[in-house]
Amino acid sequence: MQPTTVQVAILGAGVAGLEAARVLQASGVELIVLEARERIGGRIFTLHDETVAVPIELGAEFVHGEAPELRETAHDARAPIYDIGGERWHSSNGTLERLDDFWPMLNAVMKRLDAKREPDRSFEQFLKTRPGGAPLARARTMALQWVEGFHAADPARASERALADGGSPGDDVRERRLGRFRDGYDSVPRWIARDVASRVRLGAVVSGIRWQPGAISLDVRQASGDSVTALEARAAIITAPIGVLHAPPGEPGAIAFDPPLDFDRVKSDALRRMDMGAVIRVTIAVREPFWTSKRFVRRAKSQNLDRLAFLHTSDADFPVWWTAYPASTPLLVGWTGGPRARELSSIGDDQATDRATDALARQFRLARREARRLVMGAWTHNWENDPYARGAYSYILVGGSDAPAKLARPMQGTLFFAGEASDAEGRTGTVHGAIATGRRAAKQVLRVL
Repeated sequence: MQPTTVQVAILGAGVAGLEAARVLQASGVELIVLEARERIGGRIFTLHDETVAVPIELGAEFVHGEAPELRETAHDARAPIYDIGGERWHSSNGTLERLDDFWPMLNAVMKRLDAKREPDRSFEQFLKTRPGGAPLARARTMALQWVEGFHAADPARASERALADGGSPGDDVRERRLGRFRDGYDSVPRWIARDVASRVRLGAVVSGIRWQPGAISLDVRQASGDSVTALEARAAIITAPIGVLHAPPGEPGAIAFDPPLDFDRVKSDALRRMDMGAVIRVTIAVREPFWTSKRFVRRAKSQNLDRLAFLHTSDADFPVWWTAYPASTPLLVGWTGGPRARELSSIGDDQATDRATDALARQFRLARREARRLVMGAWTHNWENDPYARGAYSYILVGGSDAPAKLARPMQGTLFFAGEASDAEGRTGTVHGAIATGRRAAKQVLRVL
């Protein structure tokens, strides 16, 4: 691998690593980006299938709220973002009703979380106090689904304090906005990488890092398993997800640090107080947008579903669905997060698709045979079993509200950390948070160099 000596080695070609590389290269720093996969983007994973009119997102899909770093990048890249809008509906075993009060209901519960509570407690413990009493029983169910789904978190372990600080949009209309990239989310890493592409090495798996202040030696092998000459660097920016940093030495995708990260008390505490959330999503292409047909509206005894964007259900397997709205495309995404997603991650892609199809039938009150006949194609990616992710995105455990800030601290001016888990501004789990951490880590490195 050439060069064998650089000033800075960056682990990971997701948006955090690419943004760090962009900032450093603009300052004349000699660097290399090591990416284990054969593509850039990390947990942005877009498929362009000629049989489907819109990009298929297997990782990040939405632009959440103001997201200034992301929207700035999109503007520079001339990558159009469109607001989703549309309507939210609720299905109770096929009985459909409009859900116009989704955000007020969610906020009625989430605003009762205490960002300064001592001692911290789990979201599950918070719910057991029945905040809001009987009038908010349904809202508490919605909030639980939000924490498990949107945050991919286990409510028995997720921090109340962390969720109180940015865990929902509250009553801020701008933060409730949701958008999509018209041409696919992969336009973001492509744009960021445009000037550093020659510095990116794909299929480069870092299995070990030996380091001391001011000097690093990385063991790098090809994804096929063949060994590669060690790489020397003055500093390294680590953008590996929390799931990879938690992986025991010898596990696929694991990185063996010598000395280990947990020799540092601050870093050890940060890693113990964060975990990787689980998500299973299945994108299904159907023969027609059946939910907009007059026949379906009559049978479901519902209003017109032409503007259906999200469908919330009580389904045990896939409780949340969304369409491609406002694009007029017969595409549906089934989503589950948290403990149930972790369970489903072991059943395999084909069985996950079958489960999603069955859930679709239940919540739209279709015959199982009819639902299966409608399916033209399905796509999914098991992030839980992906050795270079080991989950979807991070969430903060009880007592860990300051964990992202601790993760972001450099170690002896030599090891630096970026990626969504290290965002100390309440934006963990987001693409714009990841971009911001790449910029922050690059500035930290520049100060040392």
